[in-house]
Amino acid sequence: MNMNISEVANRYEGFIRNQMAEIALQLHASDAEDEELVRRAAFLARHNYVKINTFSETQNTIQFVVQDAMPTLVQLNMNTDRISCNCPREIWCRHKVAAIFVLYQYIDSLSDWLDNFRRSKSTQLHLLKDERSPESWLALVERVYKANLFRQTSLTPYLLESIFQDMQRQVFRETPLEREWQSLFKLFTHMALVIHTWKHLEDVHKSYGGYIIRFIDNEKENIREHIRTTSSKSRLFATDPFYDTLQAMVRRFTLQEKGFFGHRLMIYKNFWESMFNEKARRENELQTIRQTTQVADDVRIESIESMFYIMLKNYEELGRELSKMNSEDLLLWLDLAQFAAHNNDYEALSMILRTMLPHLDTFINNHISIRYRPNFVGAFHRLCSYINLNDEEAEVLFAAAGTYGLQPYSLFLVERGRFTEWSALHHRFPSSLGYLENCGLKTVVEQKPEVLLPLYHSLAMNELGQKSRQHYKQAVQVWKKMKTAAKKSGKNEFWNQYIDQTKKQYKRLRALQEEIEKGNLKL
Repeated sequence: MNMNISEVANRYEGFIRNQMAEIALQLHASDAEDEELVRRAAFLARHNYVKINTFSETQNTIQFVVQDAMPTLVQLNMNTDRISCNCPREIWCRHKVAAIFVLYQYIDSLSDWLDNFRRSKSTQLHLLKDERSPESWLALVERVYKANLFRQTSLTPYLLESIFQDMQRQVFRETPLEREWQSLFKLFTHMALVIHTWKHLEDVHKSYGGYIIRFIDNEKENIREHIRTTSSKSRLFATDPFYDTLQAMVRRFTLQEKGFFGHRLMIYKNFWESMFNEKARRENELQTIRQTTQVADDVRIESIESMFYIMLKNYEELGRELSKMNSEDLLLWLDLAQFAAHNNDYEALSMILRTMLPHLDTFINNHISIRYRPNFVGAFHRLCSYINLNDEEAEVLFAAAGTYGLQPYSLFLVERGRFTEWSALHHRFPSSLGYLENCGLKTVVEQKPEVLLPLYHSLAMNELGQKSRQHYKQAVQVWKKMKTAAKKSGKNEFWNQYIDQTKKQYKRLRALQEEIEKGNLKL
């Protein structure tokens, strides 16, 4: 090394001062962890625990050895403005800060910097919060975001979730003392944090898709709870600017952020369903949406407009949008149908579901993965219970649903008293006693037990075909159900003959004979 440390510090004064400014921006004295990090870094720097290991004048790099609990290497690259450390911490660590402090001591007073850090930073967040304006609350969130997440690279879902929770703790520490402001502050700042964090989700989703969806679902639920708490309280006149800013934030988030549009739309709907419920505000928002020209590629403006048509009960415009329905759009329309049902708007619900019916077959078989088909069919059928499909419409539904609609179709047949068809359906698609119970078996037993006798026989024969004592026990359990149905049908003689014939037919199966005797199956 051709220069001493003082000469190195003066040569790279601009780099050092920029890094000190970054430390001041990203670490907060109001945060106990950050304050402790700076305190320990200063201790390492002042007590000669940080030494230059190598210096390359040609490459403009400095390597420090920090004698901490374990010796740690810190590399400064002035060409790329990067600082790296071989400790596990991703962002500013005490080793990086200590290395910068060592150099800074040769160009300025570290003591003065530390005094200013503790004094100004400990009050800055409070000043932002106490100013109590939408701008100051947004500035507070942005400061915390830039200090924690803004420069992060190589994020994993666990790191992202940890950083998000830490940011939220930092922001929520500044919650106003007045109870009437607390819920709005948490909703406002939480939404702002989600918007900042959204920019990082797509990159993480490429490698950790399922984890990111769970993160989004969790934050959607947290926002919904904040909305519920805020909208349940009396609204102060002084909160109007916050509501207006929040409205603009949520609109921009929905229309201009990228990725996961269905989730963005759900958050948007939660706000407009529960919080922004004045008719004039909704009409103005709809007009603004119609006039918006710059939107993200995944945005479906017609879904947003249709949501407002439902809220404003504008069925004529809703009908025009429904006439444009495509099969691949049915998930969005299912969400809107659920929105209509939640708001007890059964006219809009009926319009949506009946328009969806002709598209179901194509959608189920071509536009939704197999794993999600049962959930979709179940959700659609539950919504249909509100509007009383006629038999023809129900047949269209269940023909499209196929085996995925077996349970709802069974319940439909039971509701209509079509018990013979119910039994024939389960002959065609054999299942288990447990599944039959979920499909309305109890009602069939009460109303028309005789149609169950062939079905029970088929189930029992399936068990016998497995040829083990455990399956013989299962067959006897089926026969006990069949015995009850025979008794309710007045077919006692038939039943006894059936048991005698079965015992004779399988007389070589000693284990089965023993289980039949234990079952006391005769009437």
